[in-house]
Amino acid sequence: MKIIPAYKNNQIIIANVTIGDTFFGRARGLMFTRTLAPDSAYLLKDCNSVHTFFMHFTIGVVYLSQDFVITKIVPVLARRSLSSDRSARHTLELHPATLAALSLRVGDQLSF
Repeated sequence: MKIIPAYKNNQIIIANVTIGDTFFGRARGLMFTRTLAPDSAYLLKDCNSVHTFFMHFTIGVVYLSQDFVITKIVPVLARRSLSSDRSARHTLELHPATLAALSLRVGDQLSF
């Protein structure tokens, strides 16, 4: 899988973003992963809903438009939960503490 940084205002905000852009990459996502490092995230392309079944930790979720503008933020999605945003095109999963520290807002533009 491809790993790239995430940017906001031309500054790296997350160093290691794994791209899930295949059916199997999106289907697996972070399931069965034991930990999520604070400097890592998972971008699910062409996906506007997530679940945390079979996950060992909570996650923060950022929903993005086709142009990677933030449409919705879920600060903490508990284990065994579902979340979605019909207006989103992509989903970014990351550590809840990282999401809190980034102070992202709906309408912010990200790039990858």
